[in-house]
Amino acid sequence: MNIPVVIIIGAPRSGTSILGRVLDRHPRMSTWVEPYYIWDYHFREAPHDMLMAEDASNKIRYWIRKAFHDYHQAFKVDWVVDKSPRNCLRIPFVKTVFPEARYIFLIRDGRDTINSIKKQWEVKGGIFADSEKPGQWKNRIRIIRRWLKRRPLWRLRFQSVFFEIGPPKYWLNKKFLNQIRWEGRFGWGPRFKGWQYVVDRTTLLEFSAYQWFHSAQGILENISLIPKENRFIIKYENFIEDPNTSIKNLFSFLHLEFPSGFMEMIPRIWADNSNKWQHELSLRDLKIIGPIIGQSMIELGYEKNTSWYQGLEL
Repeated sequence: MNIPVVIIIGAPRSGTSILGRVLDRHPRMSTWVEPYYIWDYHFREAPHDMLMAEDASNKIRYWIRKAFHDYHQAFKVDWVVDKSPRNCLRIPFVKTVFPEARYIFLIRDGRDTINSIKKQWEVKGGIFADSEKPGQWKNRIRIIRRWLKRRPLWRLRFQSVFFEIGPPKYWLNKKFLNQIRWEGRFGWGPRFKGWQYVVDRTTLLEFSAYQWFHSAQGILENISLIPKENRFIIKYENFIEDPNTSIKNLFSFLHLEFPSGFMEMIPRIWADNSNKWQHELSLRDLKIIGPIIGQSMIELGYEKNTSWYQGLEL
């Protein structure tokens, strides 16, 4: 049985959230925001987020497909949209689970994305990692309430909570999901293979750059696995500059009508939310991240060479 699924593939902080919210406003689409408690159910203690086709056993395929089938039946839409940034690291696995899916690849300038990833680490780390700071419980409760609100059904809210706290054997040691995923430390975002050897040896900026690099490489190395007729590639900068055209092209790709007045129904899209790196990243920052992401930036068409960071005078 085919399941009408659209998979958004994009690095964290590359615009996948706003794109998912836009698509969710279409009456024939429903966006399931980061259902990691479905994708990772059988990989709760995996050392990283990278999965291959052979990891998709029949049992695991059935588990994930049934969950998406049930979601589809609950909302009675033409397309269920999945927005899970970790899937950048496991495209062969995702394709094996959903060979019939349509894929939207959302690309953003790595420098802006890394800048945003670093900010997210700082914000969430300040709230969840710093237990001594006064008033943080209010911020934690606010984030948790927002996190639960993303689950459109009560059963999904319970399912995600139970997945986070895990089985009773972890409770006495307070080994909840984030601590398990990050080996006792606070962490956020996708875990690439070998992250353990990088996280404590680099600055936060460098680690953010490695997260983007591995996400970008996951796309570059595996996009050809998806048949051309099943994939749609869009750059974030083009999307925010001309959302009307981008959205129309997306709906055409999915064989959906463009509803009258649709652009008035969507969340606000900030046309100037690009190239912030030019005034928020220092020359020293560029010299640090350049060697990590330089080749990927060329492959994605954002730069022709490495002069943007090489030869800079500090």
